[in-house]
Amino acid sequence: MNPKSHKVFKEGIAEKVGVHPSAVDEFVNFYYEKVRENLSTLTSTNIFLDGLGTFSLRKMKVKKAIIKNKSYLGDLEKTTYNGYNKTILIKDKIETLENILLSMEELASARENFKNKRNEI
Repeated sequence: MNPKSHKVFKEGIAEKVGVHPSAVDEFVNFYYEKVRENLSTLTSTNIFLDGLGTFSLRKMKVKKAIIKNKSYLGDLEKTTYNGYNKTILIKDKIETLENILLSMEELASARENFKNKRNEI
């Protein structure tokens, strides 16, 4: 099975629906822009995309990202305006990563509690 080029894919949809190919192109670009936004903002530990599957964060990757950003935070020169701005952005990123890690741990403990209750019955 050979994968289709995105141009052929969009033209086929445009012909099938009966709209201009640029409208389909705009819709597809909008959809994937929202997908990238949801993946990068870390609002959820799992993101389901119909037809593509479920994308899940990995606990070790999040932990490594926290360590990496904390070490980068220590190396910044905080006395300049640019360094101070980067410091604030990195602190916000670290806070987001720590919150998502906490959510992941809560989900893991909820799963463990569910398994324990299920096994008791």
